[in-house]
Amino acid sequence: MEKQNTTQQLDGGTYEIIQNRLQKEKAILLEKLQLLNSARKEVFGTIETKLIANDRISTENNCIAKDIISLKNTSIFGYNVHFGLRTNITLSDVFSIYEYSENHFQKKSLDLINDQGFEDDFTNLYKYYRNTAFSKFAIIGNYLHMVFQLSESKSDIKTFKWLIDEDELKYIDNRSEHEYKFPIQHEFQWQEVQRDMHRYGKHPHISILDKVFVETIGGDLTIKIEDNTDDGKGIIEEPVLHADQTLDDGQFRYGDLANLIILEIKPFQEVPRYFVYNHKLQEVIKIDSIQDTAVKLPDDQGIIFPNGYYLQTGEYKLFESDVKAVKFQEKIVSPNGEDFLYVFYATIRGLYILMSYNIIEQKVKTPIICNGFTVLQNGELCYFKHENEQTKNHIVQIWQTPYVKGGTIPSKHKNSLLYKIGNKDIVRAMADCQALITLLNKEDNYNGLYNDVAKASKDLNDSYYWLPEKEANELTIPILAINTAANAAIDEFEKVVALKKQASEEIKDIKIKSENLFQKIKSTSFKSIDNFVVLLSQLRTIRGEVLSLQDIRYIDKKYLDNLEESVAEQNDLIATRCVQFLLDEKALAPYHKRVAEKENELQSINKVITAKELEKDVNQITSDLEMLIDIVSNLNIEDTSQSTKIITNISLIFSSINQLKAGIKNKVKSLGSIEAKADFTAQLKLLDQSIINYIDIANTPEKCDES
Repeated sequence: MEKQNTTQQLDGGTYEIIQNRLQKEKAILLEKLQLLNSARKEVFGTIETKLIANDRISTENNCIAKDIISLKNTSIFGYNVHFGLRTNITLSDVFSIYEYSENHFQKKSLDLINDQGFEDDFTNLYKYYRNTAFSKFAIIGNYLHMVFQLSESKSDIKTFKWLIDEDELKYIDNRSEHEYKFPIQHEFQWQEVQRDMHRYGKHPHISILDKVFVETIGGDLTIKIEDNTDDGKGIIEEPVLHADQTLDDGQFRYGDLANLIILEIKPFQEVPRYFVYNHKLQEVIKIDSIQDTAVKLPDDQGIIFPNGYYLQTGEYKLFESDVKAVKFQEKIVSPNGEDFLYVFYATIRGLYILMSYNIIEQKVKTPIICNGFTVLQNGELCYFKHENEQTKNHIVQIWQTPYVKGGTIPSKHKNSLLYKIGNKDIVRAMADCQALITLLNKEDNYNGLYNDVAKASKDLNDSYYWLPEKEANELTIPILAINTAANAAIDEFEKVVALKKQASEEIKDIKIKSENLFQKIKSTSFKSIDNFVVLLSQLRTIRGEVLSLQDIRYIDKKYLDNLEESVAEQNDLIATRCVQFLLDEKALAPYHKRVAEKENELQSINKVITAKELEKDVNQITSDLEMLIDIVSNLNIEDTSQSTKIITNISLIFSSINQLKAGIKNKVKSLGSIEAKADFTAQLKLLDQSIINYIDIANTPEKCDES
């Protein structure tokens, strides 16, 4: 075992060992968390969300089911009915009352809403407003509002107000439209961009919290992660209508939500666009529905909007939906503090969007889109399935959910530690543990990952005194181990970041070189043997660099393997073409010409240094010819006479080169002897003049000694 650990340390390095330790402790924490969750459910009970029944509500007239409201297990159903020329629309045409019992609705009389004042106001409404249609129910405080739409305008409404008195309703008036309001639609503070946030340069932009940089100039909307005005590139770019707009023409707002920045960007004379930027992942996603509403998830875990959610950790999901003009209506919390039902209302189509979020799993179940819904006393969620056309039979789907009203589920384990701790506190701790596990699942490109892991694990141990208890499966043990490993990883990670940055730079350099070379190959006409030689030489150099980069730590080996394959493929293609080219008798004419030129240069050389430069040029010709021979020898040429012919032609040039090299050596030897004699004579003259000079100035005994 000791030998195995030593090998692992040598092979993996300190950082990898710490990562493995974190993953091991994560698995232990996850296992203990599952055991705690099972024990929690045994103590406090649990209600799973499941379909329990489908029921059918029948009406005398063809209509569209619009909404449901309930007082304990008594439900009022509301419908939108059109009779054409008929004017005497009664309460029973628009409303019906049912009692829920044993997964079934039993029809009752309208006594609950039989009030003379209400009936008169109702009759007059349909009498004087021919386009009246029932819209929805709304509970505001302790009052029930029946909302009617009077025309095609969604703001043209009339409400009937009732006081909810336990199981009874008391009619108040029909003059309370001003009280019917939706809650705040964005649970964060929109902040306007200020002038001091502008950054000017070649590509100016606006700095949002010095984390993300935005602009709408130069023909596109750009979001960047670097404060670099010399470069206009970003992580997302979208075209805008007016390419000539300035930085001041766009309108920008943002919301600061810890790791998340919500962006509202309005290019000149366009509608706003909405984005969520995650600073930890340095990623951005466009989410149009944020325009309507976005509310916070519990414990600031993220935000939820009509077609999805986005968490602080970067986890998100978008559901397909064509529902527009949506308002956030309410949040329903289960007694265990684990489940949250977010209710959105589409004002144009009159639809509800129900989104259930689990704080432990940190996920949203598939949204329910329906015509109306209610939650009964024991948590039964009942809703009308979406109806597009009028009908007499309306399907109500009934689900069992945890959204029980009136407190918690009775427990038989009141003496246990978990019961004394409380379900909500345990759920909150489990949610924090799940957030820690989610962090540990992240790649290390998550900005400040190990700092966040260290902080989250420390906060967990500091926040919940009961974590070390056996009844809590001693959750503190893996959490403390995670904290220790995360703190150790912080320093090691800095070293890894530096190595990865170096590897990334190397990949970037080789990518530029290879792309330039491939582009050069595409644009080359290959009319001269020199074209083949130069490109084959450069391909060989690139391939050598690729092979040497394989040893660099954290290098992208997959990219290098693909690049090496591409280089080898190009090399084979050009080499094959080169052989075909060499079969032409005139193919080697440039080399004959170069050798002849060098022979002429040799005749006029009168310095050793010039001769050595000529020797260097001749050696290059030799190297090129050797590469040609190597190419021909390594290719599978069926007709051996072809390869023999090429090599023979090259050998003839080698003969001339060898004679030229011999001539250069003789020239160097000859010139070297002459230059050496001249240098020796010059040195003697310098010495002679120095002696005469010293004799001339040595006119005293002291100067004689000094000289």
